[in-house]
Amino acid sequence: MTAGQISGPKTPPAHRQQELWNTVFGENYDAIDEYEDDEGGRPVWLFALGGSVLVALVGVLVWAFVAGPLSSSSEADAEPAKPSAKPSPSVVAKPQSRFPTLPRFKGTASPVNGAVADQTARISVPKLGGKWRLDPDNQTVQTKYGFTARQYVPGVPGEQEAQVMWGPLSQSLAAKYTTPDKLGPVVNAVAKYARQALLPRGNRATKIAQQKLTRKGKTGLLSAYKITSGVDETTIVVAALDTGGDLPAVVYMAVPESQSDLLPDINTVFRSIRPTGQ
Repeated sequence: MTAGQISGPKTPPAHRQQELWNTVFGENYDAIDEYEDDEGGRPVWLFALGGSVLVALVGVLVWAFVAGPLSSSSEADAEPAKPSAKPSPSVVAKPQSRFPTLPRFKGTASPVNGAVADQTARISVPKLGGKWRLDPDNQTVQTKYGFTARQYVPGVPGEQEAQVMWGPLSQSLAAKYTTPDKLGPVVNAVAKYARQALLPRGNRATKIAQQKLTRKGKTGLLSAYKITSGVDETTIVVAALDTGGDLPAVVYMAVPESQSDLLPDINTVFRSIRPTGQ
């Protein structure tokens, strides 16, 4: 064995090394740290940097929408809601009656000759002149009509009379009265009684007016009706007025069509009734 064999394999010459590199990697081989892509020759680090920036931008946008200023539950929304001011109470409209007030009847009213006071009913009513008469027989009025006093205009026999009657609510209808501010049942009951006992049978009633009354601090209610019986028509008005007694005072007035010139007297009577305060 020679000394050259003992010293190990020798490095091949430079031209031999190049042949070996070309054989293994090809003639155009370059170092890996100088690699460029096939499209424009941009270094790969530039793409890496661009990718990093894009990832960072996406992360910022995600944060902005999830927990940042663009979040639906932003810091301003997260603050405790201040108690809202109490809503102002709505204005409740007063219920309106579906009936008009007592109409002002056209024509010339009868004269008034003072007033008639009724101590039992605790009211006063105007004393009508002209054709009107004051019935002197209160006992008969009570028995026949159910009121304590009346005024009337004599009519043709067989026809309805014009009349005004008043007095405290009849004991037969006393159950209809509960409180001074609930007089509707009283007025309805008196109107029904008049249709059954004072007017021709089989009549039909149409309410034409309704309104509240206030007299010297006392409350009342008035209703007017057209009563039709065959071809005859009668206008009736019923009013109930609190007078401070156990039962309210009641005023009833009827004017048949045959005496329609007396219709303006309805306005006179119901404008002038007053509690006596006793």
